[in-house]
Amino acid sequence: MNLFFTSKVMKDARPAVEELFFFNPRQYRVREGIVNSLGTFGHPRIEDTENGLSIRVGNHEVQTLFAFDRDRRDSNPIGVVIFMRTSPDEIAIMHLAVHPDYALQGLRAGLGLGLILIEKVKGIASRIVGIRRMVFYYQPGIVIQI
Repeated sequence: MNLFFTSKVMKDARPAVEELFFFNPRQYRVREGIVNSLGTFGHPRIEDTENGLSIRVGNHEVQTLFAFDRDRRDSNPIGVVIFMRTSPDEIAIMHLAVHPDYALQGLRAGLGLGLILIEKVKGIASRIVGIRRMVFYYQPGIVIQI
């Protein structure tokens, strides 16, 4: 597997992003966390930008990190994590989605893509002055110290 991460995705990948993010067959497993995140931040939406697609959540400017596997035949994202700074010392992971093939029970489960995405956000958070913790809204009570 040959992973890379970026904050943008090409416009022609919209159907794949919608499928990954809005119609993920495993989202029932974190339904309560999704409802919690929606209630706190608002609903996500995919937007066209000059450089491709991005995701907004409610009225918030958020950060988006897409995961890609260069070894796949298509160039569609296989994972996405959405996060934002919610206070001077906190980053919140608002949404996380992983392609079913890369989920824990998927064909490429050994990768642990969900954890890799969380670790990527933790790495980003560790470089931001003042950030001391990261909150994961899909699992209430999980706070990761930075």
